[in-house]
Amino acid sequence: MNRESALKYAQFLTILLVFVFVDQWSKMYASDWLASQRPGHFSHNIVLEIPPEAEGKPLQEFLAETFKANSPAEIERIAGNHTRNPDGSYVSPKTTLSAGETIEVTQREVVVIEGYFDFQYTRNPGAAFGLLSNSDSQFRRPFFVVVSLLAVIIILLLLRGVFLRQQILMWGLSLIAAGAVGNFIDRIRFGYVIDFILWKYTDAYRWPTFNVADALICVGVGLMLIEIIRDTIRSRGQVEPEEDAASPKA
Repeated sequence: MNRESALKYAQFLTILLVFVFVDQWSKMYASDWLASQRPGHFSHNIVLEIPPEAEGKPLQEFLAETFKANSPAEIERIAGNHTRNPDGSYVSPKTTLSAGETIEVTQREVVVIEGYFDFQYTRNPGAAFGLLSNSDSQFRRPFFVVVSLLAVIIILLLLRGVFLRQQILMWGLSLIAAGAVGNFIDRIRFGYVIDFILWKYTDAYRWPTFNVADALICVGVGLMLIEIIRDTIRSRGQVEPEEDAASPKA
């Protein structure tokens, strides 16, 4: 392996590892700090242990200090409707908390841009944007595991023919690989992919919930298309002068 090939694969591996880490960290954060209920599908709660400094505080005050990204109205709703003891019993917003006890929040999302952009926890057993999520679960998991592995193998084969100077293509392949590996890890660990990014226009139009890995794949594909378009333009630019030179002069 020559120096250029070594640098090429080192760059690919670095981008891959960095963005897989970002993807997995974001999913871990979503799992720890977002809660959602999908009757008949899953129940995901936030489990909070009361620290010593919160001893004697009312529930609503503690939640306001813990969930700083939520508005007072959202905190009031969480405290009044979505907080339970581990045994499932209701916790009043004015309940005085004791250090060491545990409470569970059953519903929490974060509004990033009102009416347009939220963080909401969900689980996707299918492909990106929920594709094939209703297929037979017995075959779905091995199918997506095999597809993810094939995608990485194909990317590695394509990478062999890429030059280090083709940075747009390098980044495109690296980001696609990072997205594929990120979702592959979820499918191996859980049998589903954690999604939490929701784009919408009010509540009438909602883009399917996705994650960082899905975004990486889309950006990677976009970069590859840019490189293909650039190569096409370059090729036409080289062919036209040659044709003009070959034309007989009057």
